[in-house]
Amino acid sequence: MTSAPLNKNNKLKAFDLQFLLKEWAAMFNPATVGRDFLAGITVAMVALPLNLALAVASGVEPALGIVSGIVAGIIAALFGGQRYAITGPAAAMAVVLIEVAHNFGMGGIFFVGLVSGALQMIAGLLKLGRIISFLPMPVIVGFANAIGILIIFNTVDDFFGLATRPLHLHNAPNVVGSPFIPEFIKDVNELIQRIFMHHEGNFQAVVIGLIVIALAVIVPRFTKVIPGSLIAIVVASVAASLLHFDIPRVIDLAPLTDINLMPHWPSLPTGISTFQQYQALTLYAITVFMLGSIESLLSATVADGMSLRSKHRPDQELIGQGLANFVMPFFGAIPVTGVIARTAVNITSGARTRLAAIIHSVVLLLLVITFAKLAEQIPLAALAGVLVLTGFRLIEWDEIREIWRGSRTEGWVVVATTVASVCVDLTAGILTGLLLTCVLTVQKMSSLSLVSEVGEDDDRIEATQQIPGCKFARTYLVDGPLFFGAAERFTENILLTQDLRALILHMRSLNMMDITGVETLLAIHSQLKRNNVRLVIAELPGQPLELMRKSGALEKIGTENCFSDYKEAQLDVNEKLLTTVCQGCSAGLNPEVKGKIAGPRDCKLRSALLMDNSKLTKTLKARMDRTQKIRTGTFTALSPDIVRLVRVSKPEDIPQFLRDTPIEALLKCQNMGEVDANQTEDPDLVIGMCIDYRKSLSLPQNCAYVIRRTGANMAGSEFSLALALSTGIEYMALIAHNHCVMSDPHVKRGAFVSALTGKHGWSNDQALSFFDEHASSREIDDAIDFSIKESRRLSNLFRGLKVVPMLFMLEDNLVYLVKDWVREKEGKDESDEDSYLDD
Repeated sequence: MTSAPLNKNNKLKAFDLQFLLKEWAAMFNPATVGRDFLAGITVAMVALPLNLALAVASGVEPALGIVSGIVAGIIAALFGGQRYAITGPAAAMAVVLIEVAHNFGMGGIFFVGLVSGALQMIAGLLKLGRIISFLPMPVIVGFANAIGILIIFNTVDDFFGLATRPLHLHNAPNVVGSPFIPEFIKDVNELIQRIFMHHEGNFQAVVIGLIVIALAVIVPRFTKVIPGSLIAIVVASVAASLLHFDIPRVIDLAPLTDINLMPHWPSLPTGISTFQQYQALTLYAITVFMLGSIESLLSATVADGMSLRSKHRPDQELIGQGLANFVMPFFGAIPVTGVIARTAVNITSGARTRLAAIIHSVVLLLLVITFAKLAEQIPLAALAGVLVLTGFRLIEWDEIREIWRGSRTEGWVVVATTVASVCVDLTAGILTGLLLTCVLTVQKMSSLSLVSEVGEDDDRIEATQQIPGCKFARTYLVDGPLFFGAAERFTENILLTQDLRALILHMRSLNMMDITGVETLLAIHSQLKRNNVRLVIAELPGQPLELMRKSGALEKIGTENCFSDYKEAQLDVNEKLLTTVCQGCSAGLNPEVKGKIAGPRDCKLRSALLMDNSKLTKTLKARMDRTQKIRTGTFTALSPDIVRLVRVSKPEDIPQFLRDTPIEALLKCQNMGEVDANQTEDPDLVIGMCIDYRKSLSLPQNCAYVIRRTGANMAGSEFSLALALSTGIEYMALIAHNHCVMSDPHVKRGAFVSALTGKHGWSNDQALSFFDEHASSREIDDAIDFSIKESRRLSNLFRGLKVVPMLFMLEDNLVYLVKDWVREKEGKDESDEDSYLDD
């Protein structure tokens, strides 16, 4: 049996050393080293001012931003899952770390780094890297907006030259930690009072900040060789020095000359003894874990789209970022993440391998060693200008307009996510957005779950499946999911029906069902049963069918009320009604009393019987005759052949060597009404059968190639069979049937000749000669013996094909296995006990 190919991502290891070795070897390719050097230098110049500014925004020494960029940049480049990613301090982290620094000092930041890094590595090893794909766009946009707003808000005091905040370099044991951002409105009010009412602002600092913003926006329009933010900071620093501006500078926070890149044991928080304090730190660590993972994976996804050369490995990326964050406390640095802006600069600058990110870290170190004294004179207002511009650019203005125009409902999700993130914290914002999105999704899915009555010539039903139905039977088409959000509406629509004796649910378009949907069907079944209405389910797809089977609902509704083919369900309903409440219409099956048929005149089934619809009439009459014979015990048509066959009416009847094969699926579907829930989209079976119109198989769509030849004689169809086998098929069901004309074709000789001479212009001699020539070559004598003989011929012709001889019984519409063939395959002796006889 052929199976669908596995998803490539399922085969990838979470931590793949062979993958990393290939990536490391690629760094030394002479053809790419030059481009990687240029890209690394460019990114380092962009990262230098940002690392300084984001360290200040995080409430720590500016030098720690440089250390984080150097060390984490190398570690993540070597062990991450995205070759173009640049790792370093990020705006998303800064809005959380400043709270940790305020409440717990550097010891708290080290604890958060260790725990969040460990969580990222665990998430990567558990293959949770695809989690980013479950975040809806409105939530991501609202999240980015909140980060932008908080970055701007947290840097306002430096932008306006307010008194320099003391750095929280030591533990603060007397401060009770809180997982929440301070009351936002209160803080905004305090800033307004300090700046505009108490006039604490410094006009010179504002001028420097505005100069930086202006130059950072204007310079890239003329040149992109040197980053605009770097030029802006240099110009602003020179101007502040020449004009002797009295404004806070980097040296007022901490010197840059004592950068320490030697690893050492981190000093974790001391003096913390209460559970609430540890809980607060853990919540901060979880927040950093979420933020770092989301931004890193977003950055890696963006890099995929920009480079179009390789696709990142999300689990490997989480492990690389987690390792970097876990190591940061041992260098006295702060948590980091893969950064979108710097990664984009890396790609556009021509990076080809991971070497570019490593060069970026080395150049950062050289720059800070060479220009440390000069960098200490950078005004904090200049760094604040860079952060204000960064925060403004983080706000997704275009996406906000696009979402708002497309869906006001999802626009409010953006607003709610942003407000909750700013006023409570970023984790609460994401959870709020996800909760609202889930509620809205349930609402939308409920509205899509339509239950509508099928009308005459309904184009939603295939024309070949439409047959006239009884007035007291109706079909409803279920389109969409049947789950907890749609259950009530589904029930209301179904139970509105009146004057019914049978209700068919055509469920081919049902794409999902949960346990609430199962209970809803059972409740409908119970209520209809109390009103003497039969519930019939047709074409139930794989997942709902499997759920109903496992939950026992299929047994409660009754397998006799579940059909894999809608047409078969209609015929069964018509038959049952004609033999019970509609016996007046059933008189139409008798030609002698057709004119006296009773029943409602607006019944389509009655009209079809009156119009002598021969095919429908014959089909219904055959079914009713068979049912009556079975009920009275006079059903003996099977007796001549049944002793040579193996009846399969339950899974245990299937021989062991045919289980887990397409033959098992065929037997379950045809004889038991079960559809394989795990069927593939490609056929895995060839069926060879007779052209006789009296038999049809109930099969799932796309499951088999069907070759029809008179008497199931495949002579002359070998090429068609070979074409089917070229797709990888290994099994063939060769299905003969009883009462086959080709067992004795000469009984049809007269009708055959009459048809050709009377309607098709043949001469009598031509017709007789044609019949005699072909009838003798296609005559099969005994159908069972022929099926065995033909299966052996085909098996010898196609050695890799497993051909299974079978017999279709017209009386009960079931497919039987041939006992002699089964015994041969199982190695049984003819004298063995006859264990396969029908009960």
